[in-house]
Amino acid sequence: MDRIDKKIKEIAKKIVDSEVKRKKIAYFLREIGDKMGIFNEVEKIAIKNLKVVGVDGGIAKKSLHGFDFIVTRAVATYFRYSKGRLTSVNYFPSKSPIPAIKILEALSDLDWSYSISISRQMAEISVAIAAVKKFKPDLLLLDGSVVPHYTDRPSRSSAIYEAYVELINLYKELFDTTTAYGIIIAGVIEDSRGNRFGEIIEEKVLSEIKNPLVNEVKKMIYKTRDTNLLFWALKKGERSLVFDYAREPESHPILREFPEYMKRIKSFYLKTSRFDRPIRVDFIGEDFIADRLSSIIFSLSCYHDGYGLPSVLIEADNAAKLKEDDAELIYNAILSETGMLPSVLRMRRENRPF
Repeated sequence: MDRIDKKIKEIAKKIVDSEVKRKKIAYFLREIGDKMGIFNEVEKIAIKNLKVVGVDGGIAKKSLHGFDFIVTRAVATYFRYSKGRLTSVNYFPSKSPIPAIKILEALSDLDWSYSISISRQMAEISVAIAAVKKFKPDLLLLDGSVVPHYTDRPSRSSAIYEAYVELINLYKELFDTTTAYGIIIAGVIEDSRGNRFGEIIEEKVLSEIKNPLVNEVKKMIYKTRDTNLLFWALKKGERSLVFDYAREPESHPILREFPEYMKRIKSFYLKTSRFDRPIRVDFIGEDFIADRLSSIIFSLSCYHDGYGLPSVLIEADNAAKLKEDDAELIYNAILSETGMLPSVLRMRRENRPF
């Protein structure tokens, strides 16, 4: 036990030391940021007249001996503001829709992992398309990015590649629909693991500065996520500069799927709460949209010093979320109909007698 305690103390000290360095670097960036437009103050506004839709999805899943199944549910919440007040709230398809169940057989572990993510996104984007057509909002907010993550792309030989192609086509339909209606579309990533902002700082800022701290900043940026650095660098009610989603969109495994839009997909970070991490916002459009978009998102975010997400997305999450217990209930219902067949046996790791 003494060895474990010693190791824990070593790990804790390393974390604290790294955080002290990040804080020091963040303050260095603050000093140069005001001169170079790295950080921008966001205007908090009274939402006088606005129609906004937020979309989120929930998922539960279970692997069995002979097959797997995924349970999904997606909900769009529609907030309408008039004269500075929230005047109406609606849901699509309803406040508590019946979840969809998808049965999958003989998938590899890798394809099963892809299926979980693709199924959730298909549910969300399908609902987003329908909600946009129904409510015609000024702003559509997705939970997560406006494009799939590059790790969600299976190989062409995968058993679920066709499902991925269908997902990409749904995204294209969503982009075309929001463009046709003149709707701003953005995705809010609450726990971003990216380091794109750090890349931008190194490429466009540090290369222009002569300061003994520059080399130290570069070394720390290599091993720091954007949100970890920006927690210290951004103040509440500030956003970062706008940057391209990817350095080379044409070769990006996901962006190249959207040739008409790939160069218009942008990002910025926004700090909505004093003690919470910044959120990342991905959007489609020109850089100047970030001013209005960040003001709206900041003004819609809940008033809590330790948690800052737009209320329309919080409500969508509450309506859509599923628990693993939901998958267990469905499994028991299937079992009652089939009896104890080999295909419905639990995985051994869930059924050990000791």
